[in-house]
Amino acid sequence: MIADPRSSSKGKTEHVSIFSSQPPIFILPTHLSLEELDEVEGRLMDYGGKLTYDIAEAGLILGKVGRAKRAALELRTRGIWTEELISSSASKSTGSGVEPPPKRRRTDQYDGTKDIPVEIIDLSTESESEGEDGATSRHDSSKHPIPKQKVEAIKNSITILKLEWLDISIKSGECVSQDPFVVYRGRKIPSPPPTEAGNKQDLLKQTSNQIIERAKQDAGLPTPRTPPQDHIHARRSKEPPDQRSRPTLYRQTTSEHEKEETNEPPQPDWVRDQVIFACLRSAPLHPPNEDFISQLVKIRRIRELTLDEIGVRAYSTSIAALSAYPNPIQRPSEILTLPGCNAKIADLFAQFQQHGGCGHTDDDGNVAAADALETDPVLRVLNSFYQIWGVGAKTAREFYQRGWRDLDDIVEHGWSTLSRVQQIGVKFYEEFQEGIPRSESEGIANVIRDHASRVRAGGIERGKELGGDVDIVLSHRDDAVTRNLVVDVVASLEAERYITHTLSLHLTSSLREQQTLPFHGDDTRGFDTLDKALVVWQDPHFDATTIGHNGHQGKNPNIHRRVDIIISPWRTVGCAILGWSGDTTFQRDLRRHAKKARSLKFDSSGVRDRRSGRQVDLEHDGETWEEREKLVMEGLGVGWRPPQERCSR
Repeated sequence: MIADPRSSSKGKTEHVSIFSSQPPIFILPTHLSLEELDEVEGRLMDYGGKLTYDIAEAGLILGKVGRAKRAALELRTRGIWTEELISSSASKSTGSGVEPPPKRRRTDQYDGTKDIPVEIIDLSTESESEGEDGATSRHDSSKHPIPKQKVEAIKNSITILKLEWLDISIKSGECVSQDPFVVYRGRKIPSPPPTEAGNKQDLLKQTSNQIIERAKQDAGLPTPRTPPQDHIHARRSKEPPDQRSRPTLYRQTTSEHEKEETNEPPQPDWVRDQVIFACLRSAPLHPPNEDFISQLVKIRRIRELTLDEIGVRAYSTSIAALSAYPNPIQRPSEILTLPGCNAKIADLFAQFQQHGGCGHTDDDGNVAAADALETDPVLRVLNSFYQIWGVGAKTAREFYQRGWRDLDDIVEHGWSTLSRVQQIGVKFYEEFQEGIPRSESEGIANVIRDHASRVRAGGIERGKELGGDVDIVLSHRDDAVTRNLVVDVVASLEAERYITHTLSLHLTSSLREQQTLPFHGDDTRGFDTLDKALVVWQDPHFDATTIGHNGHQGKNPNIHRRVDIIISPWRTVGCAILGWSGDTTFQRDLRRHAKKARSLKFDSSGVRDRRSGRQVDLEHDGETWEEREKLVMEGLGVGWRPPQERCSR
């Protein structure tokens, strides 16, 4: 029997157009080999699908993912921010957004379940017990008619389906219902603005003294209990820039000079040679002049809060020199011999001595300019805001200018205006202020290494403490292992509830095939060149009968920690570890010295020649990550020193 060619032709046409009515479709490459990905894309096009390689224009995404949070994470790593469209029934049992923390001091009425923004789930991976506000979704079209104002939101919707939907539809000869295969439905939203975004020219137009004066006038206003009006602004000060008496600069006396000639301690070579770069000196964690340095650190913080960038750099240079100086300073004139220290620093040391520094009196050594950080009402408020995770100096000032004076004001009047990171910073403010013991840091590193081994083969870790957070660097000798590793590690840790919130996840290195960052003049984005995840960590193991921080039995009482997970390919692991160890001034001077002395550009992804732009391999002879890090430091001309001697502050 001969088949009717017309029926055959008709059958083929129907077969080919199975997916023609669907929006553009993107295939997630996660868990697919190149051969599998190519085969799936080919089948989609064979049956009339509109394949797109740009996820931003896709309305439908197919992939091997099984959980909504993982699906949202895949979108976020590709630059697509969304909020989940939750059904009415689901919204009753799942939280929405970050639940504001309870009020800390006042007894004013505040309903923590109101005015909470819809949860941006794509990168918000809080634990399931969190954020129950009982709000019902407005996106269930089966139960409620869709308002006109929601039409645009539906147009921006995006759906992620299990890859099986494609196979079953092809076998059925038609598009089957998507409902059993839906992993995630959401709508696209703009990405949150950077916390520290701003116009630098506008900042430079205002001197630090003017900023302080305007803020001091605001300090006289009563603490608000209602949101401040839009037309209320800080008044410009009409007083002279600085009414405080200024100390006279230190001048050396003849008797002091004679005493100095007889008792002068031996000077290190870097003082004699006036070596200005902090990376060329060893600075221990606890130097002999630590008490005086702590006073200068406070003054530097004041410069940060007043947006005095030049002052911050100047004090950082002086602090780094004092941190490396191996002798207890006996007199102000010694400071004048240190590179980067001038008469102003010498005068501050004279004040420090007069008020009990160096054991001269029974009083604690202090400096009047440093005391202002605790005594000045404006600076005290700004400093408390500045310590919120995700809040910089400019944002702290913006909070103050809105009339906010404490954390309760932020929660009561501005919770919905905060970025996700800032909400977490306020919620866990007290916990993030607590230091992390070294033993706990090592425990976190071991857990992350174990999960990295589960999703890949092997790995190395190195943890360090940086003012309350832990940085972990993972690497492997096979580049295929480290590519996109951070996504799978985070997903594995989330599944076992070690990670309660994933606030930032970058595939910067994987997207450029794990190559060293291209040379772009003076671009020194050293901390943004590798794959990394910024997460909130909480040990999920606890005795359910204990009472947690919120006073409820059965809640996890373990403290929340800030953790950075960094992934580096093995061929540049020495650069990665060096780039993530050492204080800010050490890192800054390391890049400056590499540029000036060797005409090299260094960042955590590798080294490039500034003249040719070619990659320079300084660590190829290293067998271990310790050897590779040493080779990098030697190749940059700074010489090896362990991390414990990179504490330039």
